[in-house]
Amino acid sequence: MANEKPTVPAGNLVRAAVAGQALAAAPAPMAGPSPFEELPFPSPGDRIRADDFKKLSLGLRIIYDAYLLSSALFGRNFSEAKLVLAAQQYQVSRVMSVFGTEISDPADTSLDNRKVIQVAPVALGERRVTVVLTEAVDTRRFAPNLLGLTYRDASERLRALLGDVSLPGTPPSAWQLVGLSLADAKQLISK
Repeated sequence: MANEKPTVPAGNLVRAAVAGQALAAAPAPMAGPSPFEELPFPSPGDRIRADDFKKLSLGLRIIYDAYLLSSALFGRNFSEAKLVLAAQQYQVSRVMSVFGTEISDPADTSLDNRKVIQVAPVALGERRVTVVLTEAVDTRRFAPNLLGLTYRDASERLRALLGDVSLPGTPPSAWQLVGLSLADAKQLISK
């Protein structure tokens, strides 16, 4: 016990990294099984042991640290996020854009200017994380703002922006199939 190195909780490292302070020590990866796998399920009337509270507290701390990590990196450039994650011994296992495009190489430097939307552990307590990034293209609305306009004003504005977009010619006609049997309708359509 006396020779063990004290570990710094991950939340403290995230706060230090976000505040711009130097990271003095990285937390050691969790040793042994996940506390979530060992949570007790006591029956009514069973005594609750101190170890049970310790496992529950450790599980809550892991959840807290995961949310703290994600919120601390939210809105930051991916290049900054990779440095913070590497300093805390996290490994980026998957990167995906907000529209669902999976990026094959998380080390690709073309992703560095994208903003981080979310960082989530692959499994709570593990050092592997998935990252969701913004898209590379500007995704603002391309439609004109028609709010507060009457139908006539909106039609005029769209005509001014788009020109005449009506389809030339007459619309295609449809067969009159009401009252026909299936065989008669099929024969009419196949002509």
